[in-house]
Amino acid sequence: MSQYEEELVVLLLRDIYGDIAATVVDTLLKYGRLTLQLISRYSKLPLATIQRVLVPLVQNRFVLYWVDKNAGSDNATYVASTRNMYNIVRSGMFVSFVLDRFPDTSGAPDIVKNLLLYGHIRASDYLAAQSASQAAVSKSAITLLLQRKLLTTLRRHEFNPQSDLYMRIFKRRLAAIPRSKAVSEAKRETQAHSEATEEFSVLKRVHDDINDGLVAAANGIGSSSKRVHSLTGSSPSKTVDESAVLALNHDKFAVHMRAQILRHLVAQRIGKVTAAVYGEVLDCMEPKLFRCVGNTDKAITVTSLEVLRSLDASIELASALAVRSSKKRSRSASIRASKRQKRRHGTDDSAGESDNSMGSSNVSDLESSHRHDDNEDGDDEDADDNFVNSSRMEHLNFHLALLSCNQSLPFITKVGNKGGGEWTIDFDVLTARVRELEYDKLITQKQGAIACRLLRIIRDKGRIDEKQLARIALLPPKDIRSQLTALHEIGCLDLQEVPRGTDRAPSRTYYLWYHKPKCAYALMTQAVLKTMVRCYARVIEERGRRPSVMTKLLREDVRLDELNMLTPAEREEVRRVRGVEERFIAHMAKLDNLVLIFRDM
Repeated sequence: MSQYEEELVVLLLRDIYGDIAATVVDTLLKYGRLTLQLISRYSKLPLATIQRVLVPLVQNRFVLYWVDKNAGSDNATYVASTRNMYNIVRSGMFVSFVLDRFPDTSGAPDIVKNLLLYGHIRASDYLAAQSASQAAVSKSAITLLLQRKLLTTLRRHEFNPQSDLYMRIFKRRLAAIPRSKAVSEAKRETQAHSEATEEFSVLKRVHDDINDGLVAAANGIGSSSKRVHSLTGSSPSKTVDESAVLALNHDKFAVHMRAQILRHLVAQRIGKVTAAVYGEVLDCMEPKLFRCVGNTDKAITVTSLEVLRSLDASIELASALAVRSSKKRSRSASIRASKRQKRRHGTDDSAGESDNSMGSSNVSDLESSHRHDDNEDGDDEDADDNFVNSSRMEHLNFHLALLSCNQSLPFITKVGNKGGGEWTIDFDVLTARVRELEYDKLITQKQGAIACRLLRIIRDKGRIDEKQLARIALLPPKDIRSQLTALHEIGCLDLQEVPRGTDRAPSRTYYLWYHKPKCAYALMTQAVLKTMVRCYARVIEERGRRPSVMTKLLREDVRLDELNMLTPAEREEVRRVRGVEERFIAHMAKLDNLVLIFRDM
């Protein structure tokens, strides 16, 4: 939790939910865990007003609550969750992502919009509010979203702070361990912590089951998408459990956002065709990836055959490769195809010679010869099909080899030969390298190319003094001193003093520069969040400059017919405001990608 993240979520809540909701959340962020009475005292709001405001905040899990069973229900405490509130920034991208994957007529975008508005819904309540035909479409859409893990079921414990849940488990485990003289209290606590950590980990992974929120369909007919079933591993006879409480799975959406970032990086580094292949590899792994961090202990693998089967046939794999042997085989295949076409039309040279030499051959010989030609054509077609499949597999493996050959940026790693080649992705190593590249790009934009070169040298050497750094960088010390100071001011570099004597004289002290990635990325994230706060504050400021038009737009009749209900001058003001909003919201989406890279990946 940081200052600028708190300011951002308060701005978002004030703009979307109103001033009272923002005041309550701001009070919780300033004072921490509070009871209802303390919130009323610090915010100077009536108790009944706070109770009404807490309903949508708890419903969206922007505020978590905890009830101590030993103290009674009157002692309920509330805690603000900045991470859940920050997901408001990604709500538009979530809807856009679903619109790209599902048609608008499927009902999936409407389901996502309702969940963004209400936080969570019970499946039976949502279906009961629709007509029979709409309910059938929505039920199929919910099933598909659950199978793709874009929706998840919601349990009661997810409305509670994780620290309180862990302490409850720890106390229960500690009480179950009997006291004895042979076991010290420290060992009891260590054993209880170990058991509580394991149980808490299982509790957090409760949604990893592929059939979570799904039950067997009554008529044996579930979702009709074969591709979804082949990717997710779920049974096609599954349908949504109408008693389940549903919510959006932002962890899964972060996995998709990471895949888009990696695919874009491959397109920049290698090419668009290889990026399409890599995107298909990520899509094949996606059903087994439930979150970006701490996904699973087992390595997730995919074979070349699985990628080839799911790869779009319209993608020309050979167009991005310059392989001589493949060209020769393609030429021989085209020659065989042209000969086969000539035989069908009776224009082949060998066929003409045999026709002239036949002379007085009878009809039966002609029929047998035609049958022989047909069999030959069929054998050639089967051979060509097999050749095309083997050639496409070879081209696919070339693209996968391109992805694995770069040791500094290992997009993929080969681990076996099963299914034409078995591949895996070490996301920890890959994302760490992606962070380095993105950080270097930002340093180049802020401080220049020389500063970025110095950073790379320091990162490679670990700790290095100024003289040695100048010698390696081939620059005079006086030129790099200002660059190092600038990098130190933004938190990119730190300085370590190593005295050569007990007097700690500056003239007899080594000054070593070094780079702490975790600290540097955290400070860069704070800078990005600060920029996002200013962008959204500018959007609110632009709306405040035209209060009459913005207030008029809140009317239902004006929103439905802006062309007739607004004057030309008002329409021009609305166009300008929306233009400013679009530019700043698009800029915030780009900044959010940096937050994902440095914090959430």
